Amino acid sequence: MTKRVVLVGVGHAHLHILKNAAALRHAGAEVAVIAPHDFWYSGMATGMLGGLFPPEADRVDIGKLAIDTHTTLHRGTMIGLDRTAREVLLEDGQRVGFDLLSLNLGSAPPPVPGKSEQIYSVKPVRALVMLRQRIEEEWQSANPAMLRVAVVGGGVTGVEIAANLRALADLHGRGMAITVYSRSKPLKQIPPRAAAALMRHLADVDVGVRWPIAVVSVNESNLTLSDGTREAHDIVVNATGLVPPGLVARLGLPTDSEGGLIVDRFLKSAGDDSIFAVGDCAAFDGHALPRAGVYAVRQAPVLLANLCATLSGRPLTPFAPQRRYLAIVGLGATSALMMRGSLWFKGPPALWLKRWIDQQFLDRYR
Repeated sequence: MTKRVVLVGVGHAHLHILKNAAALRHAGAEVAVIAPHDFWYSGMATGMLGGLFPPEADRVDIGKLAIDTHTTLHRGTMIGLDRTAREVLLEDGQRVGFDLLSLNLGSAPPPVPGKSEQIYSVKPVRALVMLRQRIEEEWQSANPAMLRVAVVGGGVTGVEIAANLRALADLHGRGMAITVYSRSKPLKQIPPRAAAALMRHLADVDVGVRWPIAVVSVNESNLTLSDGTREAHDIVVNATGLVPPGLVARLGLPTDSEGGLIVDRFLKSAGDDSIFAVGDCAAFDGHALPRAGVYAVRQAPVLLANLCATLSGRPLTPFAPQRRYLAIVGLGATSALMMRGSLWFKGPPALWLKRWIDQQFLDRYR
């Protein structure tokens, strides 16, 4: 009997599985993918925000890829799992049966306290597309105001977002007041000299940084800060770190303290041999890897091999995460900072390398 492999979510890893779906069909399976939206590439997201290229340059058309690879596409959002019936439950009431299931659900920042239509999260990536559109629409008005943007979070992502917002403003010849708010010392997770170089860059492009201070709540017009003061804003960007989606904790499978689905070295759930998980939603061997796309990219061929091996009754392949990886922080149209371990370099060549790597990645799936 033909078995069904169901992929939920289209992140870096599942993009590779889709592209190579013929291997699963050769192993005797039909392949279905569940995704509400197309794939937006996080590696180019901040550059898109900064105006280096249009939003469409950052997107892969999943519908076309599914057709090209003879994969069934369900446009929908997973809300639960019926493990007894072996079915994925979708928000619109559909139930999609599976024999093998793989979850590539991504991550998102914890919500900023309060409610406001002015809050944009750094993930999902399409939220940054909406942010850019919102800013450019404001600038097209008859009397555009000086936009006040608060970036909540002093990690690498928050700094990269702030730098690219400045690049977008410069591209349009508009003013923008940008402030980064950080609970603790900014960029403490990277080498001190690299952090100092990024902080100098923010100062050079007139981005304010406030720390140690927390954003306690947000409403439509003000931030309330931990020192009791309030500050006006027009737009808030949530860059407070990344955690797995709340859905993972509701699946009835073992999770770690952050809500990541615990998988073994073969990327299988610790609670169900027919369920795999990769990327930011997974806790590899009981602990979370850094939430960087490079790990999902490296997991992808291992996941494909293990799905095929499970279908064929062959031994599985272990995934061995790398200890170090190249990270490149885009800083707008002229510069970037790249790091690997304790080594780092800042300048235009880093940006050229980043753009080449990102374009090579996307070209594989178009």
